[in-house]
Amino acid sequence: LSAGPVASTDAVRSPHLGEHRRRARHLDVAPMTRDPGFTSIVTERLRLRRFSPRDVSAFHAYRADPGVARYQSWRDYTREQAERFAEQMARTDPGVPGEPFQFAVALVADDALVGDCMLAIGAGDPPNAEIGYTIAPSHQGRGYATEAVIRLLSYAFGTHGVGTVTAVTDTRNAASIAVAERVGMRLVGSVHTTFKDEPCEEATYEITRGRWGSRSALGRR
Repeated sequence: LSAGPVASTDAVRSPHLGEHRRRARHLDVAPMTRDPGFTSIVTERLRLRRFSPRDVSAFHAYRADPGVARYQSWRDYTREQAERFAEQMARTDPGVPGEPFQFAVALVADDALVGDCMLAIGAGDPPNAEIGYTIAPSHQGRGYATEAVIRLLSYAFGTHGVGTVTAVTDTRNAASIAVAERVGMRLVGSVHTTFKDEPCEEATYEITRGRWGSRSALGRR
């Protein structure tokens, strides 16, 4: 998605799950929603936490995979880029308007990195947000993306008070679209464009605070 998702500092695009290809947009001044005390968000199997130097090898491995990068914003991702990224995220807090924050997605059992997801808070009162997600190929097919995104949406609506969350994905990225629909996002538009020198169609999915609350009340998260 981009559902990029900048969609990851980059959101979810890939035949694998992940897309970090966000549309550029102007961000006006928004209410400050910075969460400097953030440490982690825990689900049944996953922990969404800050990146650390120990994540670099696994992070670089899946970002350097051409299949993962296909629908993402990066090309030929290097070890040095992964190291700089981890350092940057260590100095950043989630919820700062105009500054996308990337969460490491790790297993609760052993803290091993299995992917990442992005939250970008925009302008407005309430602010809106964009999400993105990527799961390493070796960990796909286990529902990790859906589990992580559900918790990320809960955090965005609950902690940061956002009004609407969007995700943008290539229509060829079936895995990304499946996650967006599974968590209750709806298709609201599409546009023909060119990405990495290829013509494509980008679809925008969204979910509002009201719809999220209704799904929660019905136990459908």
